[in-house]
Amino acid sequence: MPHVLLLCILWICVAPFTVACSREALPSGTVATVNGQPISLRQLNAAQALSYFQRSGASPELSVDVLRKQYGIVLASLIAHSLVVQELRKIGLHVSSERMQAEEARIRADYPGGEFEQALLEGQMDIQTWREFLHNQLALELFAEKILSGNAEPSLQEVQEYYARHEQEFSYPTSLSLRIISGADQTQVETARTALLSEPAASLPPEILEQATVMPKESVPEEWRKDVEALKTGEISPVRKIQSQYQAVQILGELPPSRMSIVEAYPLIERTLVEEKIDAKYAYWIEQAVQKADIRVSVYLREPSVSSGQKGQ
Repeated sequence: MPHVLLLCILWICVAPFTVACSREALPSGTVATVNGQPISLRQLNAAQALSYFQRSGASPELSVDVLRKQYGIVLASLIAHSLVVQELRKIGLHVSSERMQAEEARIRADYPGGEFEQALLEGQMDIQTWREFLHNQLALELFAEKILSGNAEPSLQEVQEYYARHEQEFSYPTSLSLRIISGADQTQVETARTALLSEPAASLPPEILEQATVMPKESVPEEWRKDVEALKTGEISPVRKIQSQYQAVQILGELPPSRMSIVEAYPLIERTLVEEKIDAKYAYWIEQAVQKADIRVSVYLREPSVSSGQKGQ
């Protein structure tokens, strides 16, 4: 469900008049409540830590205002999760324990040994909090699947109109099929080059790395451009030293310009249009949900200019 969380965050951030700013103390360890359901400081800190590690180039020296904004954005996502879970509960839907267990097992399978626990430790997150976040994510997926995806299938006319508007996205320039051989030893690469000139299907020793790739002519890296322009199909460039490796490139073939037909593009366009419709439906739903909800946020997480104009709890 791409973009829906961002839409939620933007809506909550630009509609502060719908959120009560609590000047009275919320229960201990609580930073907000959504229709009486608490969001804890533990959850907020864990979500902020996760958000921090996901931001590239994040500065460790942050002002109070910047921190408040960052925590506010993270809190908005937690508020969205709470609203979604409450809506699912209201209509009798919930994330099953079987779905939770299956998804956790799938994720753990990507971490051999004890690397999963180590990753949690590095992310400053305990397993309970991680499972809460996993539940929230699965709840969003269930909400999209059961609530938002109804009547989201595009018509043939909509697909045709999208194809006409984005014709360039389905057109491909002349491309080259290349084979790149590389190794740390120049003599070994030279020997491999000679072998391929004699027999294109020759087996290369394990010391030689062989890569096949297809790329548009204009995207050929600068270090190969002159060689590639001078080569014919089947020919191999001289061995060059590029950084710490010796490399040679061979042209395997040239692919003419092509265009994906609407029949070929249909599944891609259909998926894109469904996602756009789901996003639009979610934007409308979250707008209504936030307006109707009783959301109370600690005054310390509000902008001074906003909180000063808010009514107390």
